[in-house]
This record gives sequence, structure tokens and C-alpha cells, in this order.
Amino acid sequence: MIWLTWRQHRIEASIVLGALALLAALMVVTGIDMRTSYQQLNIATCLNQLEPSQNCMDALRAFRDQYSPWVNASEWLNLIPALLGILIGAPLVARELEHGTQRLVWTQSVTRWRWLAVKLLLVLGGCLVVAAALALLLSWWRQPWDTLEGRFSAGFDFEGPVLGGYVLFALALAIAAGALLRKAIPAMVVTLAAFLAVRVPVEFHFRGYYQPPLAVTFDPAGTAAAGLQLSNADWQVNSYFVDHVGHQIADQQVYSTCLNSFASTKPSFLQCVHAHGWLFAELYQPANRYWTFQAIETALFVALALGLLALTVYWVRSRLS
Repeated sequence: MIWLTWRQHRIEASIVLGALALLAALMVVTGIDMRTSYQQLNIATCLNQLEPSQNCMDALRAFRDQYSPWVNASEWLNLIPALLGILIGAPLVARELEHGTQRLVWTQSVTRWRWLAVKLLLVLGGCLVVAAALALLLSWWRQPWDTLEGRFSAGFDFEGPVLGGYVLFALALAIAAGALLRKAIPAMVVTLAAFLAVRVPVEFHFRGYYQPPLAVTFDPAGTAAAGLQLSNADWQVNSYFVDHVGHQIADQQVYSTCLNSFASTKPSFLQCVHAHGWLFAELYQPANRYWTFQAIETALFVALALGLLALTVYWVRSRLS
């Protein structure tokens, strides 16, 4: 059974390993170059300065301009879990059901449970190994950039166990869709739509509130209250204006009041806000919560994946003929 499963998926395995090797080669070359530039521009020294000099500001700008295209392009790797689900997970059971080849196996000494278990263990295990290798590679590659932007930036999706959670969820979703629909192509479409329907809201709406965010208020024309100041490693979740007792004020009210012919420039706008006693509030997640958030989001996607895998096992063992 193991040999048969490998034979059925050896082409997909070769493609995935080849793509990983090419990506690794690209990452090593650009990663070494990024580290070299980081050292030559003395970025670490600049980041330790409370008030960076003009030379440091120029160095930071040059570093960002040089490598931001690479970092922005790397965000397309967010599609890797969905692609693995579509290309490997969706046909895993659906292809067998479409061609009826599962009946030949089931009439032999192989039970439905063993047939499905071997497929799941080999495919899920192999893809999780690939996800772990990719996470380690991207963590190394992004390290210089993370010192500027913080690990809560786009790197959160790549630099920890959460990537494995995404991959496991995408595969489980695709396998379940294939088992229920019995057609590979419809299962692929459902997988992409459902994966994005879960993944996007989690990232942009729920992640920032796994734990209650901390708040700091600023006088726009002065400094942060109580001397607090966010670092580049902290993650700003939300921001808004508040009055002197902490009640939120609609941005439209502030801008309609202070953006007029008498306060059309930034200094005059800030003076207007200050004159009304309004403060600027920022909600943020401190950098030391990074691994807690990684654990929470990984657990969320693993739980969803286990539920989908349980549904697949039930459906194959009890509902398929």
C-alpha cells in the first residue's frame, strides 16, 4: 500500500521538491546579499540610536528601497498551502472515486481505513516536512528585514509553526472536498474558495485580538503619555482619536474641524487637534506576544484540519460504496 501510494504521487512529490530546491537557491543568494548590505550600511547601529542621524536615515531608506521588492514578492508564498491543497489534496481521494480504482483495493486484503490512513500519513507527513523546511528557510532569509519591520509583519505567516497549520488545513480541506464531491476539479475550486474564506478574515480581522491589545495615547503635538513609545517590533492593530476622558472620536469629526483654510498644513492641523484636547490612541500587540500568537493561530488551523480529516474518515468508511 505504501509503495502504491508513492507511485501514485511521485510526480507531485518531484515537482514540490524541485520547486523547493529552486526557491532555496534563490533565497540563499538574495539572503546572503541582504545580510552583506545590512552589515555594510551599519543598520544594526542605526536601529540602536534613539534619534537616528541623517546618514542612518539615508542608510535605512536605501536598504528598504533595495530589498522591499523582494520582500513584497515573497508574500505570494502565502498561496503555497492553497496550491498544495489544490494540486495534491483535492485529487487524493477524488481521483480514486472518479475512476473507481478504490474498489479494486477494497476487494483485496486492504481495508478502507488502512487505504485512507496510508494515503493521509504519507501525503500529510511529506507536505508538513516541506512546510517546516520552508519556514526555516524563510525565517533565515527574512531575519535582517525583521529587525526593521518586526516579526509581526508579513513574516508572521512564514516564520513559525503557523505555516504548517495552514498547510495541514488546506490539505484536509481539499481531501474532504474531494471525498464529498467525488470530483477532483470541483474539489479544487471549493478548496481555493473555502481556504481564502477562512484564511483572509483570520489574518485581517481576528489575529490582532487573540489577546486584548494594549493601548497608548499620544498628544499629536507632543509625546506619548507616560513616556510610552512603540518599537518597530510591536504590532499596531488599530488607531483613532480620543477626547480627554478616553472616548473615541470619529476621524471625520477631527478632520472636518481641523482641516480647513486655517489649518491646512501638518503643523497647523496638529496644533488644532492639541487645542481641542484630543489625543491619538494606538492599540498594539507587544513583540513578546509573537510566539503566543503563533501558537494560538496554529492551534486554530490544526483544530479545523482535524475536524475535516475526521469528516473524511467517517465519509469514506460509512458513506462511500
